[in-house]
Amino acid sequence: MISIKIIIAILFLIVLYLASLSFITRNDQIKPETDRQLTPCPDKPNCVFSQSDKKTHAIEAFHLLNKKSESWEKLISAIKQTGGKVLINDGHYCHAVFTSTIFRFKDDFEAVLNNEKIDIRSASRAGRSDLGQNRKRVKKIRALYE
Repeated sequence: MISIKIIIAILFLIVLYLASLSFITRNDQIKPETDRQLTPCPDKPNCVFSQSDKKTHAIEAFHLLNKKSESWEKLISAIKQTGGKVLINDGHYCHAVFTSTIFRFKDDFEAVLNNEKIDIRSASRAGRSDLGQNRKRVKKIRALYE
């Protein structure tokens, strides 16, 4: 039978690992104006991307509702209503950050306004799995947007 000391030690190591992941991803990295485009997801299941060919990462882009500018403002409003902190909004590119409650993990949400749609990418900064949180977040933003 496993002793209480071993269980406590294992739990301590898990908490220490999660806290270290949170700490190393604290700083926001702002893309320069010349590099404000969406990049493909890494080979981890903690990212969704509207331009992805991989089923695990693919998610539908946001369709324009009316005018481009109105659609964009509606998206920015939906991001804020969902708890996102908008770091960049230049009218064509948006970078927002969402922070989890307990360990303060940060996820990056990016959007690019194109002629016919708004492409999006949402990814966790740390860890391998996000337990589907980025996909759920995009669905919430989409519901508010539409």
